[in-house]
Amino acid sequence: MPFYQLVSIIGSVLLLTAYGGLQIGVLNARTSYLYQFFNLFGAACLTYSVIEPFNSGVFITESVWTIFSVIGLVKLFGIRRDNRQAAALGEPSEAVRPTD
Repeated sequence: MPFYQLVSIIGSVLLLTAYGGLQIGVLNARTSYLYQFFNLFGAACLTYSVIEPFNSGVFITESVWTIFSVIGLVKLFGIRRDNRQAAALGEPSEAVRPTD
């Protein structure tokens, strides 16, 4: 099996695991590092796997998905940091958590 095919299978499994976990309620997109990391690495794997032979549609989709996953991780790290700071000040952590 060529390496790029193995990478694409790993990427697909990661993305589907994240989505499945979200749908059945095991993972939460707003609070789960695991969900964000699965999305990030899954999309990055699929981005890599379509470079040769090049598939522009999938490359664009997975590149943007990777960027969105990085944004989600940055937001999650920020929320966790704000909650730790609020706890250090004796404030309830829900005060800094974003609302739906």
